[in-house]
Amino acid sequence: MSAIPSKKPELDRLLTAAPHDRRALSGLRRRGFANPAGALQNLHALAPTPREAELLAPVVPRLLAELAASPDPDMALNNLERLAGQGDRAAFLSLLASHPGATPLLARLGGTSQFLADTLRRHPTLLPGLLEPRTMRQWHGDELEEDLGASLRPFTSHDARLNALRRFKYRQLLRIGCRDILGDADLTVTTEELSRLADVCLGAAWRWAEDRLRRLHGAPVGSDGVPTGLAVIGMGKLGGDELNYSSDIDLIFVYGEDGRTTGGEAGSVANGEFFAEAVRAIVGALESVTDEGHAFRVDLRLRPEGRIGALILSLEGYRAYVADRAEPWERQALIKARFCAGDPAVASRFAELIRPFVFRPGLDPAIVGEIRRMKSAIDRSLRGKDAERRNVKLGIGGIREVEFLVQALQLLYGGDDPWLHEKNTLRAIFRLTERGYLSPALGRFLGDALVHLRTVEHRLQILHEFQTHTVPEDHARLGLLARRMGISLPPRAAGRRFLARHRRLTSEVHAAFRDFFAAPPAAARPVLRIPSYTSLKATGFADPDRARQNLRLLLEGRPLVPYPAAARRALTAMFPVLLDALWQSPDPDEALNQFERFVAATGPRTAYLELLAARPDLLANLVTLCARGELLTQLLVTQPELLGALASP
Repeated sequence: MSAIPSKKPELDRLLTAAPHDRRALSGLRRRGFANPAGALQNLHALAPTPREAELLAPVVPRLLAELAASPDPDMALNNLERLAGQGDRAAFLSLLASHPGATPLLARLGGTSQFLADTLRRHPTLLPGLLEPRTMRQWHGDELEEDLGASLRPFTSHDARLNALRRFKYRQLLRIGCRDILGDADLTVTTEELSRLADVCLGAAWRWAEDRLRRLHGAPVGSDGVPTGLAVIGMGKLGGDELNYSSDIDLIFVYGEDGRTTGGEAGSVANGEFFAEAVRAIVGALESVTDEGHAFRVDLRLRPEGRIGALILSLEGYRAYVADRAEPWERQALIKARFCAGDPAVASRFAELIRPFVFRPGLDPAIVGEIRRMKSAIDRSLRGKDAERRNVKLGIGGIREVEFLVQALQLLYGGDDPWLHEKNTLRAIFRLTERGYLSPALGRFLGDALVHLRTVEHRLQILHEFQTHTVPEDHARLGLLARRMGISLPPRAAGRRFLARHRRLTSEVHAAFRDFFAAPPAAARPVLRIPSYTSLKATGFADPDRARQNLRLLLEGRPLVPYPAAARRALTAMFPVLLDALWQSPDPDEALNQFERFVAATGPRTAYLELLAARPDLLANLVTLCARGELLTQLLVTQPELLGALASP
C-alpha cells in the first residue's frame, strides 16, 4: 500500500522556491495570504543564509499554520521578518523553534496590531517578557506604580524622565495589548488596565510639577495655614475605567483651598496660580512629543465653562459653579468623575460636593428631554457624513446610545437609590438590572451589545493607534476587522458574518434607545375594567371601596417609569390572574393592601411587574404571602429585589 504523501517536503521547498514558483505561490494563497509573492519574499528574507534556513525549516509548518490563523497573514509575516532583522537572527529563529508560545504570540500580534508590532520591533528586548507568565497577567495600580518608579529612577533630567515615562507606557501597552489579542484578558480587564496605566502616568506628571513649583513658590496653604492639594479627576472613559488604546483622557482638576503659597526661590503666589501652572505642566508632560513620542492626548473641555473656563477651580469655586451656572449635561458627565491622581482628601471632598448636584432626590422629568436633545445634536452632526450607521461610538445604535440610556436611568433614579452611583457603564447595566429598572432580557442584551461595540472600537484602534470609530466600507478592510474580532473565516465571509451581527445589534440598541426616549403617546391608553363594588363584595372583600381604590392605583401606574409600554403590557397580562388570586386568598383585603404597597415600593423598577406577568405561579404565591399580613411582606416591601430570590426554583 502506497504511503500518503507528506506536506512537509512541500513546505520545506518554500524556503528554496523561486520567486515565481507557481506551486509555492498557490500554496501560500490557499493558506490565506492575499499577496503570495510578497509572502514568499518575506519568508526567504526571514532566513537568508543556509544556516538560518536550516534553523527555520522545522518551524515552517507550525509557523504557516499560525500565520494563516492570524487576522492578516501578510501583515503578520511582514512584521515577523522585520522583527527578526533587529538583532541576532539565528537566536530569534532558535527561539521560534524552542518556545511553544513564541510563534502563536508573534503571528497573532503581527497580524492584529501594526503599532504594537512596531513597538516590539523598536524594543526587541521586550520579547522575552511577553513569553513570561509572571509578566503576562493582570497588573494592579500599585504594581504599575512600582514599575514606573523603577523605570524613572536612573534619570534626573526632565527630558530623560519624559522619555522614560513614554517607554514605560508603551512597554505596558504592549503587554496589555498582547493579553487582549491572545484572549487572556476580557474587555473589562483590558480597559481597567489601560485606565490604571493612565492613572500612574498622571501621578508621575503631578509629582514632577509639584516638586518644581514648591521649589519656586513653596507649599500652597489655606487661610488657616493648613497645606492644601490638587486632585486629578478622570472623566469619560478614563473615569469609567473604559479607556481604549487610542483614547484621549478627559480630565478636570480641583484644589482644596484658596490662599497663598509659603514662598520659595521665585516668591509667593496665589494658590490658584500655583495649581493652574501645575495643570499646564501635567498636560505638557503627557502631550509633548519627545524622541519616544507622546504619552497621552489630554482633553480639558469638560471643565466648568469649557474651553473659556479656568483650568482649575477650588472646591469653593466648584460649589458656586454647580449651584448657579452648571448645565444639565454636566450632571450626566460627572456621573463618571473618578479620582486618578493627586490628593485623595481633596478628591473625596469633591465627590461629596458634586453628589447632590448629580443625583437629586425625587424624579426629575426634565433630564429625559435634555438627554434626548443632546443625542439629537449628535445625530445632526453625523448626518450627511455617511456615518450614521458606521460610527460605532456616535452612530445609530452605537456606544453613545447605550451610555445615554444608562445615564438617564442613573440620573432619574440615582437620587433615591445610591446603588446606581456607578461610573462604569457595563457595571451600571448590571446594577440597573439587579434592581429591576431594566428587565433581565434587556439588561443582558445591552451588556452584550456594549461589549460587542467596545470590542469593535478596540479592534479598530489597535491596528494603527488611530482614534477612529468608523466601521470600514470596503470589503478587504471590513474582512480584516472581522477577523480581528475573532471570526475565523476567509475575509469576505468573515466580513459578511460580522456585518450581519453588527447591524442586528445596533438596530436593537437603537430600538431600545428610541423606545425609552420616545415622547409620551398622545393617544389614550386602553383602560382595564375595575370590578364593581357588588362584584368585589360578592367575592370576599370586606371593604370594596378601598379595594377599588387600590386597584385604581395599580392600574394608573407610577410616573416616569422606564419603558411604560412594557409596564402597561405586564399589568394588562397580570390583572386577571391577580384578581383570581385575590378572590382565592384567605384575606382578599389584606392581600390587595400589601400587594399595592409592594408595587408602590418597586416604583420605576418595572422588571418586577414583567416577572410577575410572566410567572402566574409566582404572582399567586406573592398574593398568598401578602394575605398573611404586614410582617411577612415587610421585607419584600422594603427590598423588592428579593422577589428575584422567590422566583428561583
